[in-house]
Amino acid sequence: MGELVRLVLLKLVNENLLFNGEASEKLKTRGSFETRFVSQIESDSADRKQTYNILKMLGLQPSPTDCDIVCMACESVSTRAAQMCSSGLAGVINRMRESRNLEVMQITVGVDGSVYKLHPSFKDKFHAMVRMLTPDCDITFIQSEEGSGRGAALISAVAYKMAYLIGHH
Repeated sequence: MGELVRLVLLKLVNENLLFNGEASEKLKTRGSFETRFVSQIESDSADRKQTYNILKMLGLQPSPTDCDIVCMACESVSTRAAQMCSSGLAGVINRMRESRNLEVMQITVGVDGSVYKLHPSFKDKFHAMVRMLTPDCDITFIQSEEGSGRGAALISAVAYKMAYLIGHH
């Protein structure tokens, strides 16, 4: 997400809508706007001090309006990312429900990933969009707590379902 925000910011600079039309060499450098900056900026208080400090670290001289615009760019990119992720998952869930000929399907989905865990609003936007796109499904999301190893989210979902089944027999 950080790289997408960086590209949006460069586009705004090129259109003279941000930083008085001047991009720093650091902002022009691929990978310089880290995804963690998106989370930090979206978590910032109304005074935008953290946003200002991140932009200064990137060699920029941001105005208060620049800080607000950067925050809006971060929010737009992270919202779109949540929508893209949710649409893929919703498609799989809907296909599963249809293939099983169920009117309503209950399902548990295990989720892992640093953006999901650390971004201030990604998880809520993701959950809301998946549920909106799967109206005939009752979805429980569980977050994997055991690192980002391959299959950790799947194992969490299976463990949850097994515990549920054992508890109801």
